[in-house]
Amino acid sequence: MKNRALIAAHRGTSGANIIQNTIGAYENALLHGADIIEVDVIQTTDGDFFAFHNGQEPGLIGTDRDIRTMSTTEVEQLRFFNGMQTQIAEPVNRLDDILEHFKGRCLINIDRSWFYWRDVIQLLNRHQMYDQIILKSHPVKEELEVLEAEGAKLMYLPILREPEKLELVEQYRVNLYGAEVIFETEEHVFASEEYIEQMHRKGRKLWVNAITLDDRTKLTAGHDDNSAILEGMDGAWGWLLEKGYDIIQTDWPLLLKNYMEKCK
Repeated sequence: MKNRALIAAHRGTSGANIIQNTIGAYENALLHGADIIEVDVIQTTDGDFFAFHNGQEPGLIGTDRDIRTMSTTEVEQLRFFNGMQTQIAEPVNRLDDILEHFKGRCLINIDRSWFYWRDVIQLLNRHQMYDQIILKSHPVKEELEVLEAEGAKLMYLPILREPEKLELVEQYRVNLYGAEVIFETEEHVFASEEYIEQMHRKGRKLWVNAITLDDRTKLTAGHDDNSAILEGMDGAWGWLLEKGYDIIQTDWPLLLKNYMEKCK
């Protein structure tokens, strides 16, 4: 292996009575060997922030209503359904509570917050966790302007599908930690030795997603969690590690950690 990658746990590590995007899921992820926890963020109509991936409402909280259209009081009254589809006492967790709970303990990726960046950056600044928080978004001019003005101390990862998009980011005074790269084929420039070495020479980290979202979406040319488990880890996670990517996001952090330990 070229290096030991950091392990990012997708929405924490959930199952049974432990629910994704909750403190319990993030504690579980750290117990499973994760270095980074990924937190999806929504804002209520009152301006408060909670950890939740919008679009997951039917399975997790039993409604078709978009959680982003709810008031803070409405969100506070919600209760999750667990893996057995039984409603339990676990509420939707506040972002403030998650940040304070994991202060000084691990890296924290804040995802899906770009819909309300000015407000969420102000919240993140209040916690003063600049050595832990990694903010992520698609590279869009309007959002980069807000980041430069309000959150220049926060580590930032643009989500890239084409390398040219990084040129836009470099025009702004932001704390560029690296990039999340998405590629559907092995022939993509993001999978080339030259590109990876170029980014490393500049001191930038490369984040890749081994998560398997569905039967169609390819985030790392098919070298993903499903293929690791069903077809063999060498051709999936091993391929990503040999390439030299710095961060691998997975739904199975302990399996990936054990694999990396075995391959030392």
